[in-house]
Amino acid sequence: MKPNLILFAKLYVFLFGLIHLDNVISLLGINENMVSAPPYLSFWWWHVVLFLVYLVFPILTVCADNYALYTMVAGLSLVGVLVRVLRVFTWIMDQQFLLVPLYVLAAVLSLILAVGNVTSKVSGEILSSTWSQF
Repeated sequence: MKPNLILFAKLYVFLFGLIHLDNVISLLGINENMVSAPPYLSFWWWHVVLFLVYLVFPILTVCADNYALYTMVAGLSLVGVLVRVLRVFTWIMDQQFLLVPLYVLAAVLSLILAVGNVTSKVSGEILSSTWSQF
């Protein structure tokens, strides 16, 4: 794949994680942006889960550069789309639908990174096995 696409995709997934900093602010108790959530966890725990899943995990995935983690980020992004569309959480500012295209783009770019990671490993293996035959 083109190095520019891979660099853009990694940068986007990294920045996708950073747009979820509002959960950190809510964890600190400065601003509570969630009005209602499913009752089996408190608001604080939901912010911890969202912080870990949508902020920490994408950033660590870009640092680790592993295809399995990229696939998980893509899956979690699609789950994020469903959560936003089905209104599992009610937010103070009802601009959460604006994030849906960002989640979809993060899923697509994460899958591109996963495929690029696998193809680079497979092509390396093929080249090393081809050269070892001579």
